[in-house]
Amino acid sequence: MKLSDINLDNIKVVIFDFDDTLAIHKDKDFSKHRSESEEKFLSYYENAYKNPDCFYDKIEPCVRSEELYNFTSILRSKKIKMYCLTGMKLSFHLKAKQFFVNKYYGKDIEVISTASQELKLKGVKIIQRINNCNLDEILFIDDRKDVIRLLIKNGIKGIIVDNIGDIYETNK
Repeated sequence: MKLSDINLDNIKVVIFDFDDTLAIHKDKDFSKHRSESEEKFLSYYENAYKNPDCFYDKIEPCVRSEELYNFTSILRSKKIKMYCLTGMKLSFHLKAKQFFVNKYYGKDIEVISTASQELKLKGVKIIQRINNCNLDEILFIDDRKDVIRLLIKNGIKGIIVDNIGDIYETNK
């Protein structure tokens, strides 16, 4: 499914993944490197916790997705609520993720975490209840095909971030 296949007038909530969706990692092996040793693992999370304001700029460098940044402007103009739902083993870098989202996308996207990718479905259902909408009024954007397949199978609209396409042609 592509973004051009979605009628945004029927969407009340858009949920983004964080890693390699909103935040494009410059080091594509970032998760492998932090797990090379216990010291690297501990330092990674300690740095994220102590330096949330610069973690994704200097320590684990990421850039924003320009397509998604432009897309958030369209969503705001349509008054669509936005969230970031990120899978995290530990929450020591949750503040760093929120800081990155606030800095590069705006302060109206709340970052929420799940302990695993599989729990994203339950996270979406909680967000559905919070926003008093139907599952088919939610759009989820992620870089992982397995997550998108699971969500679509459960009645949630899902798009692989690579299939965003030309946002200017979508819902003009």
